Amino acid sequence: MDIGQIVPLIGDEEWTAYRFLATTGGASLERLSRSLGWGPGRTERVLSRLRKMRLARFGAQGGSAWTAVHPETVRLQYAKPLSGAIDVWQAQLEQLRHQLDALSGLSGLCGEGAHDAGLGSVVTVEDAADIRDALRDYASGCTEEVLAVQPLGRGTPDFARDVVCRDCAPVGPDVSLRVLLPHLSRYDAEVRDCVERIAASGGEVRTTAVSLPALLVFDRSVAVLLEGEETAGAHLVKHPALVDFIVHTVVSAWATSAPFQCAGGHKRIPESLTQETKSAIVQLLAAGYKDEVIARRMGIGVRTCRKYIAELFDELGAHSRFQAGWMVRDRMLMTGDGAVRPTGEEPVGDHTAA
Repeated sequence: MDIGQIVPLIGDEEWTAYRFLATTGGASLERLSRSLGWGPGRTERVLSRLRKMRLARFGAQGGSAWTAVHPETVRLQYAKPLSGAIDVWQAQLEQLRHQLDALSGLSGLCGEGAHDAGLGSVVTVEDAADIRDALRDYASGCTEEVLAVQPLGRGTPDFARDVVCRDCAPVGPDVSLRVLLPHLSRYDAEVRDCVERIAASGGEVRTTAVSLPALLVFDRSVAVLLEGEETAGAHLVKHPALVDFIVHTVVSAWATSAPFQCAGGHKRIPESLTQETKSAIVQLLAAGYKDEVIARRMGIGVRTCRKYIAELFDELGAHSRFQAGWMVRDRMLMTGDGAVRPTGEEPVGDHTAA
């Protein structure tokens, strides 16, 4: 609540006129106007406001001058309603503090028996402003490490980028920052610009062919899984076992990743990266993901993603997603390097060079 709703606030003009009346013992409208260099109309409006605010009165003791209400009287008439409002606010704040303490206590109930009551260890947040506030709180409280997967590029909400780009982020300079991006993000000019800023602040950025959802992990104690730019939702994960699994997945992908290598936007994407992208798309197709989700995971546009899918259909001889999924399941095998590719396809060359 604005204090002005409780007591009238004294503006500069009112204060100037009140001070003059208080120090001179009073004055007529003409004298006040002349002394302050104001026109009669302006002076009359200011005096009218002072009277409404009970700071000045006209014709006291039968006179014809304006006089100021004694400063001590003014102080008391302002202090009393403010003091009452402060007492009310303090009582409300105390009640709110007890309610927040009770909510904190409920967090400890989020165990095995609490899931039926909706108090699980994964909390979904849908409002973008709430997600941004949560990320800033986690980032500013982080003391050791931030792991970030796909916080930049196509389809990623701005608030994810704000966490990793340290020139505008709340992450402290002593916090380790590791960012994992898709290989094809090297060809995105906006991503390259942000990567330069991350590297300049001491962060490390690498790229991978592994398809992972956009997420952030703070001090390996809380993970935030981010949905796409269209929905702008997020899932806050605090259960230790779930967070450990997410960290293990990210660290495993990091171990087989390559350092981020900037590539000019005019440069053709190497065949090795194209084939790796298609291989990852095959896995996502087999898992039943939609084109928009696949594109976001791979850091490419939806049109490019659909172009690759069409090429895959031609290579497989499939006529539908359903048929392609079954053909992929039948033909895929695990190779020694951990990649998954259709049977009979030779491994592609070294992918670490852009």
